[in-house]
Amino acid sequence: MGRAAIFSGSIVGAALFSVVGVMPASAAYYHDLEKNRQPCADCHTLHYSEAGGQPTKVEPGGPFARLLIRATTNKLCLFCHDGSDPKAPDVLEPVAMYAGSGDEHSGAGSFANSGGTAGLNGHDLGLNATAVPFSSLTNVTLTCASCHDPHGTANYRNVLTAPTGGPGIGVVMGTDLFREVPPGDPPSTTASIAAYKESNEGYKAKTSAWCAECHDRLKPAVNTLSNRVHHLTDVPLNGAGYPADPAHWQGGTGPGYGTATGDAVEGVPRLRFQVSGAVDFATSKAVARSNEVICGTCHLAHGGKYRKGLVWPYLEQGSFVDANSGCRQCHKKGQE
Repeated sequence: MGRAAIFSGSIVGAALFSVVGVMPASAAYYHDLEKNRQPCADCHTLHYSEAGGQPTKVEPGGPFARLLIRATTNKLCLFCHDGSDPKAPDVLEPVAMYAGSGDEHSGAGSFANSGGTAGLNGHDLGLNATAVPFSSLTNVTLTCASCHDPHGTANYRNVLTAPTGGPGIGVVMGTDLFREVPPGDPPSTTASIAAYKESNEGYKAKTSAWCAECHDRLKPAVNTLSNRVHHLTDVPLNGAGYPADPAHWQGGTGPGYGTATGDAVEGVPRLRFQVSGAVDFATSKAVARSNEVICGTCHLAHGGKYRKGLVWPYLEQGSFVDANSGCRQCHKKGQE
């Protein structure tokens, strides 16, 4: 992950066009246009003029492309998602939204900064990257609209079906993954915390394949047991040839397992996993020896407290009691 960016050259324009796409109102699963709870004026201004002056709640210096109220896509998204609106999921550090929720972070994590500055703890916004980890893409720059359609899709978190062009892959809520609590209707702080915290998501399929749309050198056809360039995904822990300890994983106690990360006691909360036969939220959370590792087992999509967007301090400098905890949940001690 770290310093990864999604779009390159000729497809940047297509990505940014999604800001003014023509998705029907009924497709806006998170930004609710149909019930006018997310009116167009929250993001767009028709004339950049009000009573002969600058409209309220817009960034100075406009008018801006695509009639936006902010100069860039990232600025527009972070206008709400920077913690200033308690009803909107906060994706910009420092994040206090999930304190006391029972979870340490949201499902996607958070960005270290608002853009233009390189970091080590996840994806970087607004920076050109000459190379992308485990990817054939080059000279790419990440914006929020590189991964999300602000007007809505049928996919989980409004992610794009084809982030790099081509046929792409859908990740449909209620089919490929599940949630126990939907976002509030209308939105509220309490409902948003419950909806977006990590434990409210259960996984069945396609999330790792969606990540591999950009990180294409990790696709199963390339990253195989005999030609492994990175940890395998979408394979069962009890599969033949994997150095895992399925019984230890299923038991959920002992080395690797704990109540909190960074509490000076070895062990972290159980990592995320995938259940290929899930039919609903309950079955997607069923712990079994056949559970599968996904990208989200170890990483947060946006980033987080630790390097590479990891959910535990595996790569941090110094001696951390939890450094190997995530590994030990699946692997016997000494196999990390």
